[in-house]
Amino acid sequence: MDAQTTEFDFCATVSPADRAARADRQLAALAAREAAVHAFVRHDAAAARQHAADGPLAGALIGVKDIIATEAFPTRYGIDTTEEVGVRHDAWCVARVRQLGATILGKTVCTAFAYPKPGPTTNPHDARRTPGGSSSGSAAAVAAGFVSFALGTQTAGSTIRPASYCGVVGFKPTFGLLPTEGIQPIATTLDHVGVFANSPRDAWYLTSAMMGPRPQIAAPRRPRRLLQLRLPAELPQHDAYPQRMDALAAALRDEDITVDECDLPFPVADFRTLQQELCYWEAARILMVPGTVRLAPELLALLGPYRDRDEAAYAATRRRRETYQAQFDPLACQYDAILMPSATGAAPPVANTGDAVMNRFWTALHVPTLNVPFWRNDEGLPLGLQLIGPLGADRALVEVAQWFHLRHDRAR
Repeated sequence: MDAQTTEFDFCATVSPADRAARADRQLAALAAREAAVHAFVRHDAAAARQHAADGPLAGALIGVKDIIATEAFPTRYGIDTTEEVGVRHDAWCVARVRQLGATILGKTVCTAFAYPKPGPTTNPHDARRTPGGSSSGSAAAVAAGFVSFALGTQTAGSTIRPASYCGVVGFKPTFGLLPTEGIQPIATTLDHVGVFANSPRDAWYLTSAMMGPRPQIAAPRRPRRLLQLRLPAELPQHDAYPQRMDALAAALRDEDITVDECDLPFPVADFRTLQQELCYWEAARILMVPGTVRLAPELLALLGPYRDRDEAAYAATRRRRETYQAQFDPLACQYDAILMPSATGAAPPVANTGDAVMNRFWTALHVPTLNVPFWRNDEGLPLGLQLIGPLGADRALVEVAQWFHLRHDRAR
């Protein structure tokens, strides 16, 4: 392990003095850069400095996405309002990390009800670029060095895509591995808790700590067999992503690792839209309820056509998902990981939050996915490698991701 990995891995730092020094550096970074990054809706650095606790997460500063309820901070679901629109109690994931000794630094910016309309957060690598959505502030807070961890969610690509754009690790566990109690639902069969960290093993340290009874260290595991998905031309791939993926596969083969290739084994139309069909039908019935919070016109226009859509069409979409899940698991179980781009390219300008097409389908299938920061484009912006595994194989996927993370560190 090199010096940089040791420096940024929270789980590698066990001394209370070292953890306190890390927190001091993070709060200094917050004071210096938050006015430009805008990662937080609200934070309390003074309270964080005074917080003292024991436990495996003692000394960890954590940002929490603004659709996740917290007792210490109001929850506003990304809505531009001074009113408190959410409940004032800790969501399950927040209560758990606090029990383990972590400090909640504040609530991170998210797009309103996870709709892909940009918020105020900028990309820490280039303020003219988006950090992604909807967990924009969570990814940016880790990338800017304000926190060791951040909690987000993913209903389409809201963890993996921002992690790729911001150059941090984003981990979306198997559906249901982390309870969503206390998180504003968007689509109940798609909503996942997401974790942002500086390394895959840190992401697993936090995830396993929440699962209990104690955090686990995911040792790097050299893969023996990998699968590279070849994506059809109609799916956008920028910043030489296909060439980068091919070069990586060739380099891995030179290291005596088997890398098979196959075309996308699912219909392109469903790869693009299966998640959206499920999401919009479910979200219309959750969010478009009379007497609830007023939704933005853009979100109303998006969900409106699905409010009265025939339930039989939704049921047919769910059956297609079940078919794809049954097809994917035997394929994925043959490999240590499936590899593909984390996004369509580097972070686009701040006018939009980017395209989630590389993530939606895997969210719909409920399988674990993880972004490893791996390349930079010609402008120096991060590009991520997405690793995908079968249902329930979360730790095994993280171990392979940690191997890729350390391999990348050595190659830099």
